Amino acid sequence: MTASDRSARVIGALFAGAGVSHFTKPDFFEAIVPRWVPNPQLANQVSGAAEIVCGLAMIPRSTRRRAAFGLLGILAAVFPANVDMYLNDVDMMPGEDGRMERVEGADGVRTRNTVRLPFQLLFAVLVWRHTRKGATQTSERN
Repeated sequence: MTASDRSARVIGALFAGAGVSHFTKPDFFEAIVPRWVPNPQLANQVSGAAEIVCGLAMIPRSTRRRAAFGLLGILAAVFPANVDMYLNDVDMMPGEDGRMERVEGADGVRTRNTVRLPFQLLFAVLVWRHTRKGATQTSERN
């Protein structure tokens, strides 16, 4: 197994695992969805399913390049939610029913929400490496 294969498998597993979390803890992910999105439940389900499909598609070499482009699309699509969290000091806290709820203007979240932004860029760079032609070859260059 090459370094590129190992990297793709780790990336794929992380995204697929995150996608599964969209369905096991939907209230958390729906609370992150910006208020201007008309249907947070649908946005959560679509992004979660896309993360699972593209994450799993990172594992076989034959689908890896297309999956990497798909993951880049997902990262671009969810980036506004991270900007929204930063701009509105969004936090998630359990409500009276125990479900996570969106709290805007929360104290002490600005640093955490700021750090999220460059991590999205880091994830994109790691995924981008798998979009290059030849990235799925057996070379150890990756």
